[in-house]
Amino acid sequence: MTESLNARVRQVLEGVGDNQVEFARRIGVTADKLSKSLNGTRRFTSLELALIAEQGHTTVDWLLHGTEPRQATALAARTRARGVAAPDDSRAAALRYAESIDALAGVGHRLVLPSLPSLPDEPDLIVQGSQLAEHASAMIGCSPRGVTVRRLAEHWEGTFGLIAAATDLPDGLDGLSWDTGDFRLILVGRTDVWTRQRFTLAHELGHILAGDATDRPLTEHVTPSVDQGQAEIRANAFAAELLMPHKELAHTAGDAGRLNREALLSLSWEYQVSPSAMATRLRTLGIISDDQRRSWSTATTRMAAEHAGDPGRHMQYAQQAGDGWYSASLAELAISAYARGDISIRLVATVTGLDSERLLDLFHPDAEAHEGTSPPDVPATSPAELAFFP
Repeated sequence: MTESLNARVRQVLEGVGDNQVEFARRIGVTADKLSKSLNGTRRFTSLELALIAEQGHTTVDWLLHGTEPRQATALAARTRARGVAAPDDSRAAALRYAESIDALAGVGHRLVLPSLPSLPDEPDLIVQGSQLAEHASAMIGCSPRGVTVRRLAEHWEGTFGLIAAATDLPDGLDGLSWDTGDFRLILVGRTDVWTRQRFTLAHELGHILAGDATDRPLTEHVTPSVDQGQAEIRANAFAAELLMPHKELAHTAGDAGRLNREALLSLSWEYQVSPSAMATRLRTLGIISDDQRRSWSTATTRMAAEHAGDPGRHMQYAQQAGDGWYSASLAELAISAYARGDISIRLVATVTGLDSERLLDLFHPDAEAHEGTSPPDVPATSPAELAFFP
């Protein structure tokens, strides 16, 4: 393998176009060490391989094994327009995360993927999605009621082994999901409509748990448009049950007494969903009439916030959803890899979206840190602290 590795490193060197002295400087070694590594008398370190992969716009896995970078062959995507396919740009967004995950795996930092609940044996897709959400809720162990979208993402990452982030997605695309067998990825679009982002996160989790977003082809003999429609029906039912559990909501609505528009606003704010989503859910559960649903669906989340006397929190949620947020679990993995000297700070910056210099200041507030140098044994900022830096 050493000969093949060295041959691929030489390919990167040729592609970059630098001489060995300049390339050695780029990866933080002396020209003599690089020469010895290329000749097989010295091993490349994990950090050096990560930096070489970065320079060659490839992966450590390719350097070590010749494995070509993965392609996003199966994505389940939620769009605002019915029948709109996921644009190529959405695949590019997914692949950017895949590159970071693969780079970390290549230096020994792999994601832990717990077992997922089985898809219920139920022909009705709405019932199937609802039952799947009940199983997921049992694994999660707590209600999502009143929990912000970012905190939901952090909790669900730990429960289901996800990578979940809010990032730039093409216009018209709310979110996407991808389960490769090596990682489970959910991306939701940046938007100031935070209730939509929250529902999209739950919707995409439904795709992951139902197996809609795997690399394996679907076994159903249906046309792609019909298949997508079925998957969407199930994922919507899943998200509605997960965010507004029918037993809990029925009890809460019963405690509210006779439901009116003001009660709807209170419930939507309490459960952090849009009034339209809450009205639809209450109608589905038979708690309100269809006339009430149509009448109350015109209410907005801003109205719910004002009714609750908390418009400031509404603006705070909107700003956070619009700014986006990175994956806490991927950030922790990258920070741990950096703390061990296996990757450069640039990969941590890629994962978190934070500036490299700012990260170096957080890690080494009292020392001058330079690219390519090994961090101290105990970083000034712990992985847990930095992973949740807002």
